[in-house]
Amino acid sequence: MPLLLLLYCAASWALEPFIGLVLGQRLKRGKERAARAPERLGRTTHVRPGGPLLWMHGASVGEAGLLLDVFAALKRRRPELIGLLTTQTLTSADMAAARAQDGVIHQMAPVDGPHATARFWTYWRPDAGLLAEGEIWPNLLLGAKRRNIPLVFANARMTEASRTSWRNRKRSANTLFSVFDFVGAADQDTADALEDVLDRPVNVVGNLKRAIPAPSVDATQLEAWRKALGDRHVLLAASTHESEEALALKAFSAFQTARPDIEARLIIAPRHPDRADEVETEIRAAGHTFQRRTADRSPSLDETILLADTIGEMGLWLRLADSVYLGGAHAPGVGGHNPIEPLRLKTPVFTGTEAFNFADLNSELEKTGALQVGDEPDDLAEFWANPPAPDWDAVAWVLARSDAPFEATLDAIESALDKRAPHA
Repeated sequence: MPLLLLLYCAASWALEPFIGLVLGQRLKRGKERAARAPERLGRTTHVRPGGPLLWMHGASVGEAGLLLDVFAALKRRRPELIGLLTTQTLTSADMAAARAQDGVIHQMAPVDGPHATARFWTYWRPDAGLLAEGEIWPNLLLGAKRRNIPLVFANARMTEASRTSWRNRKRSANTLFSVFDFVGAADQDTADALEDVLDRPVNVVGNLKRAIPAPSVDATQLEAWRKALGDRHVLLAASTHESEEALALKAFSAFQTARPDIEARLIIAPRHPDRADEVETEIRAAGHTFQRRTADRSPSLDETILLADTIGEMGLWLRLADSVYLGGAHAPGVGGHNPIEPLRLKTPVFTGTEAFNFADLNSELEKTGALQVGDEPDDLAEFWANPPAPDWDAVAWVLARSDAPFEATLDAIESALDKRAPHA
């Protein structure tokens, strides 16, 4: 094993006895839940069901949502399959609880210590594993390899900084990425970097997030909301991060000044609903009246702004919106969020210039008129006041090229499951 990995494993072994102190501090800060803290140590009270089990891991909301979509498609091929989804954040845990279909078990991911990960593998004994995007935990992955658990790395994406970092640690990278039976790169740059460290060809499958469907919605609830809203114009600020709510609020005020003829409502749905108190402070400072979704579950929007501080209702908000401001591209380091979901519903999207995670896709979509990019509140206000007339046929052509990557990944997962190697 390369020296760098040996040092990591030794350090994690030495520090693991103190993880309880770390979890205690995280509990105090609201980053963990007491009932689920044992899962961080690889312990659970959930019974491991019989039959084939696929372990899936995604760090946060976007990756977890993608994995659930992949599993739903895989379940149509293999109805008997059980999914075990692990995530790192409470927000993704809440999303999984709201969205997970029958046959999916959610657990908080174990800390990457040798004992916690060993307990996890010994108890769950999955038939195969699926990781999305960029979660690389040495003890967890090496433990899977020791137990002959086939692994698939789907939608692999690396920033330029990550690619440089792995190339500078080539021996460690080779050891870690070699545990995967299949690696599907989302783009050519990632494939090139992985080929460099693995010394083997890497499939450029494409970005799976292009293939995800629009989020589901309860039809009765949607109809009730549409009836309650009547002719009001609905603007949506979706998946916003710190500072982006302020931008949306300034744009909304400018929109109201520019278009006094339109009775409009603004829905703000922060990416992390646990920031709701912070967002409420921003709304009050901007002088708007508002209501919080968690305080009023009725299908009504009597105030000017709805703070949508819930999990699992994005399908509703997207279908009510006339146009969408998509966050993540004005917040430092986030890299933007996926515009596919609103565009599948033929709702135009505005986002920022720092959407580096979706640069190629956004470039294609800008040409259709369905997506606009800007950095100033006035840019967003103008988009809301005078929404574009996209070429939806061109948008459909961009989206139609998404099916092949999805199917190729499903084939790779099925191949991994078919190995059914005995576990150590």
